[in-house]
Amino acid sequence: MNEVNSSNHQEKIENVLDPLSEDKPDRVFEYTGKYSRTFIGAVSGKSYQFRFKGEKLKVDYTDSFALMAERDLMIPAERTNTAEL
Repeated sequence: MNEVNSSNHQEKIENVLDPLSEDKPDRVFEYTGKYSRTFIGAVSGKSYQFRFKGEKLKVDYTDSFALMAERDLMIPAERTNTAEL
């Protein structure tokens, strides 16, 4: 009986998360640590391997919120072309 409840619970979670990822672009993260490091997405379970400081990777939108809490990751500021201003 617990198996049925847990699978129903998982289905409800997936149904709630699906609208979050629809039409949401991946986010770019930049690694600021010294050594290579792998992060696992909290929602998707995807593996994100950063090999060196300054490397930028696209991260699934649904995983981006959890990765924002990592001290060695940052979302780089969008650059504006000052020549156009």
